[in-house]
Amino acid sequence: MKKILLFTAALTCVLFISLPALSQSDKTTGTDKKAIPADIMKVFDKSCAACHKEPGKKMALGPLNLSGWDKYAPEKQAAKANAICNMITKEKMPPKGFKTSNPGAIPTADDLKLICNWAASLQPKEK
Repeated sequence: MKKILLFTAALTCVLFISLPALSQSDKTTGTDKKAIPADIMKVFDKSCAACHKEPGKKMALGPLNLSGWDKYAPEKQAAKANAICNMITKEKMPPKGFKTSNPGAIPTADDLKLICNWAASLQPKEK
């Protein structure tokens, strides 16, 4: 009898400890982390990945690491996506030197629209 109670108690403890690890969503906001869609990633690979993806440039990886996107909380993903839209719209990114040496990597107007629409889709819905 003692063995059964001990086994049941141990099993219950294991279940309670492992439940949060099994959860797929962020319970604080009720939203799931979003992977970068393939069409957006294609633009990022062309225009951003040289610096903002591992092994990238350390100075560039600090503010935005595309390799670790899935590690960002949903709120941080939304904020970073919005910052990306702002930086490319204001032509602050990619940097001038990169644009000069990689003219084919400059995001097109369609690329900008695609990225900014994606960024807007990640923003929290107003209640």
